[in-house]
Amino acid sequence: MAVWQVPIEFVPAKWAEENNFEVESLYGEDGFDTTCAWIENQPTKDLDTIFSPILPKVDSKDEDLSLWGNDKVHDISVWHEEGEILSIGFRLDLRENIISIMSALCEAATSLNCVLFVPGQKVILNPNVFELKQYILKSNAAKYVNDPEGFLNGLSE
Repeated sequence: MAVWQVPIEFVPAKWAEENNFEVESLYGEDGFDTTCAWIENQPTKDLDTIFSPILPKVDSKDEDLSLWGNDKVHDISVWHEEGEILSIGFRLDLRENIISIMSALCEAATSLNCVLFVPGQKVILNPNVFELKQYILKSNAAKYVNDPEGFLNGLSE
């Protein structure tokens, strides 16, 4: 992942509600993992139908990974195993105009009965463009895009 990309995950709304929108169980020793949220909350809609209008589907080197978009800019990734979804995430390149893709991804989340999980800020939010934008503006990717030198200098502190 590039420093100018912000990662965001889809999480089933049912799981988020059952867990009071708390994110602690999504984190482990190796960072975050949304698999626990998806185990009993599989999507009922075709992901290709939902994501292909947003970004073009691309080939993956891993049979357990479906990809849309370009990993250098915006992308959507779906990890699955034996037909079961393990995670759905996307990355946005903040050097680009992201207004329309943010809107499309919020609509996709709503269509899939999902909320959005922002791992870098340890928060779950409803798929609302305005709320999502506020968290994106607070991200490390936004800080880097706005002031690369200041961001990099701040890493040493």
